Amino acid sequence: MHKVIKLLSDLVAIPSVNPMGKGLSGAMYSERNIALYIEQYCRALGLRCQWQETDPAHPNLLVQLDAGKAETVLLQAHMDTVSHENMTVPPFEPVIKDGLLYGRGACDTKASLATYLYAIGAVVEKKLSLTRNVSLLFVHDEEYAFSGAREAVSNGLKADFAIVGEPTELNMIHAHKGVCRFFIRTEGVSCHASMPWMGENAIYKIAPVLEAIEKYATQLAQHKHPVLGAATINVGRIYGGQTVNTVPAECVIEVDHRLLPGMNYQTIRDSLLPFLEGTGAIVEAPYMEALGVYNNTDALVCMLLQKAILANNVTPEMQAAHYATDASVIHNAGIPCVVFGPGSISKAHTADEFVPIAQVEKAAEIILHLITH
Repeated sequence: MHKVIKLLSDLVAIPSVNPMGKGLSGAMYSERNIALYIEQYCRALGLRCQWQETDPAHPNLLVQLDAGKAETVLLQAHMDTVSHENMTVPPFEPVIKDGLLYGRGACDTKASLATYLYAIGAVVEKKLSLTRNVSLLFVHDEEYAFSGAREAVSNGLKADFAIVGEPTELNMIHAHKGVCRFFIRTEGVSCHASMPWMGENAIYKIAPVLEAIEKYATQLAQHKHPVLGAATINVGRIYGGQTVNTVPAECVIEVDHRLLPGMNYQTIRDSLLPFLEGTGAIVEAPYMEALGVYNNTDALVCMLLQKAILANNVTPEMQAAHYATDASVIHNAGIPCVVFGPGSISKAHTADEFVPIAQVEKAAEIILHLITH
């Protein structure tokens, strides 16, 4: 077994499920045990680890290899996974079958974590020379709010460029959309349902708000980025009312807005408000905002990674994505990012999540080449 596959198996066997804002706690819903495993591995190599832990259950871990070079590459990946519930394969008992390794997080993104650990292990054990300084950043809470990446940036994260580990099938994502999530609410007056004329129904008031958002979405579709297409908006959830025999005093919708580079909450709010005029809608501040990412395909970070991939007999595609990653935070903090890793995004978060072993092994050699050539 290739060493990187042993590392990946160990990581999959350690639960690190994101509580997704539901208040769940305990070892199952913490990245701490993954961080401890990484720390033990790095200490055995003689490397020091820096903990960032505003919340001890949800830490970041930073490992730095200073080769005295002028340039630093950041290798970043998240330690958390989505829920293990309702999986059709054992979530934390990694199984290898037909060239695939199954388990929660195998694809998203413990495979990338394993490739980074393998690469630094090979550097130390084989006494290889680094061509640039290397920082490895393992973060918490990518799946819900990107808070681990935000914490790292707030602690002064520095690098010349970064690889953000996500499943890309060994292709390079040089651009992706951002995301902004917020609530819009309407207010009414509560009363007994037998005398509705005594109150104001907040759920009725949300109807014109939804119609306005639909018109806004149509306008968004008319303006397309040459690489990423159009920005989008989606009303994903609606809340309102207390009991069936009470006129509701409040109704709330939860909005997911996908952003093009250059867009943020303020720009979309300015565009959306004219559509909502006269509806009485109250647009709340976002509870999550991550900006879009764009690199020219001939940017330094793209060219360096492409060279490492080609050196390992893989011809990568330059791709764009509609989803957001931790690159949203890191790139917009001034560190150019490319998203890269083994596995397919189509298998992330699935009931039978898996990653092809051959891709993990190839990715490990690509990362090693990047930092030693």
